[in-house]
Amino acid sequence: TYANFWRGCYKGIEQANIIIENIDIPNMSAAKRKSMLGQAIFMRAYFHYLLASHFGDIVLKTVPTTQLGTNFRVLKTSRREVYDFVLREMRQADTMVAPITQVGHTSIVTQTAVEAILARVCLTMAGNPINDASKYQEALFWANKVITSGAHRLNATPLAIYSNFPSTPNVPAPPAYSNVFTNNMQNNVTYGANNAEGIWDAAFLSKSNVTGAYANTGFVVTQQLGALMGITNNTLSGSFGQSNINTFGFSTGTYRSFARLYNLYEPGDLRRDWNISPYLFNGNTNGRAPILSVVITGGGGTGATATARVSNANRITSITVDNGGSGYTTAPTISFVSTAGSGATATAVVTAGRITAINIVNQGSGYPTSYDRPIGKWRREYETNLGGVTRLNNLTSCNFPIIRYADVLLMAAEADLQINGGTPSAQAVELYNQVRRRAFGASNPTLPMPGVDVVTFTMQDIMDERSRELCFEGVRRLDLIRWGTFTQVMQSIITSNTANAPGTLLAAANFTANNFVNNPVKFSLFPIPASEIIANNLLTQNPGW
Repeated sequence: TYANFWRGCYKGIEQANIIIENIDIPNMSAAKRKSMLGQAIFMRAYFHYLLASHFGDIVLKTVPTTQLGTNFRVLKTSRREVYDFVLREMRQADTMVAPITQVGHTSIVTQTAVEAILARVCLTMAGNPINDASKYQEALFWANKVITSGAHRLNATPLAIYSNFPSTPNVPAPPAYSNVFTNNMQNNVTYGANNAEGIWDAAFLSKSNVTGAYANTGFVVTQQLGALMGITNNTLSGSFGQSNINTFGFSTGTYRSFARLYNLYEPGDLRRDWNISPYLFNGNTNGRAPILSVVITGGGGTGATATARVSNANRITSITVDNGGSGYTTAPTISFVSTAGSGATATAVVTAGRITAINIVNQGSGYPTSYDRPIGKWRREYETNLGGVTRLNNLTSCNFPIIRYADVLLMAAEADLQINGGTPSAQAVELYNQVRRRAFGASNPTLPMPGVDVVTFTMQDIMDERSRELCFEGVRRLDLIRWGTFTQVMQSIITSNTANAPGTLLAAANFTANNFVNNPVKFSLFPIPASEIIANNLLTQNPGW
């Protein structure tokens, strides 16, 4: 894995160097040549950023291999010097590439993509281990360029595709937040009303197959989002049978979240039940089976929802009211629908027409915990752009969001907080609130939302909000490193798992966190591939490896 990552980055650097070296040869317009050169300069810098942020000191390579002659023994360059190079190159690229409003899609490097990544690089440099606090100001500058461009906004309206799927009792409707990831699953890279949040995506092929139009190009689909990290749908039994898998897409549902993330979401935060799926697929009528759902019926009212939490002994220990609803004149009946467990009973408390509490009478036994909920961020049931080709079981063509507008808003808020000594400006609070408002269902995140808006925030709030918003998007590890909180968070994961994970899962759940806590110096960097050290004996291995 590490060797392929290293090799892939240097392959990208080599290709960019060749383009830069030969950009004047092809016959093209001056505008196209400038944009293409800008993209190549940016990509070369971006690959160097990926290498330095994951491997530390690396070889800085700015010429094609053909110019190295026969001596390929090259010394490492310090991570700080690599970052300085990355900044210079990306700043130059920002003046060369086209705006996304002109390009029209998210799969090519545009001005706002360069600026958003520049904000990310600056925050990386401002934090551990470089600790150049002056870069907070530059991070805010680049994030604000994206914001003030007016080119992007949070997707806050569900796609029409939702109406094509039957509703399932006790399964929540997808929130507008999910729009980003259904776009990924549907290969929608078109910039516009339904995809204004996307800034830069890693785009894959337009068909989830290896026998279609792209089979002989050498770029066969290898993406597994939704298939490996998706909602469990791996049974051929039941009345739905193979049709279920063909309709909703096969997935092993291998990856699960920790209770720490699940419990981090506040009542009413719609992102939780999208990111961490509340259902599995099985052979029932609609294919969806709620893992554990609190069912509220009667009482004369509507709209109330609640979440049950289960102990590591598989008993229901608490019920949180997410939405009190309205119009309740008597206490409604509380029941539970789940894939396992029985015997739990509870009663509701109604105050002024709203459900204000649900009290457990009997905890029951055998109920599924949050560890039984697979990751649901990329869902194959929305993988509709298949061109009539039957889905492959283990591969998809899902795109991946390298960076999107919500990330930029939170980076701007964080940089502002740091610049102002821990007291954010009113503008930063507004940006932070925009992300929260969309999470709680606002159709226009730029308008105030009483009960959701905050008047200030702390660095811990930023850390938590980035976890809730950007989980599974590949930024968390580097965030923890630059904040200097990696060991602290891994220790908290162990504590949370010990309190919440069923005994059969505890050792597996704590495996990675224990590794890191026992040797944080080693696991803060990836190892330099042994094959590279053999080929270039001037390279030295990272600590602990």
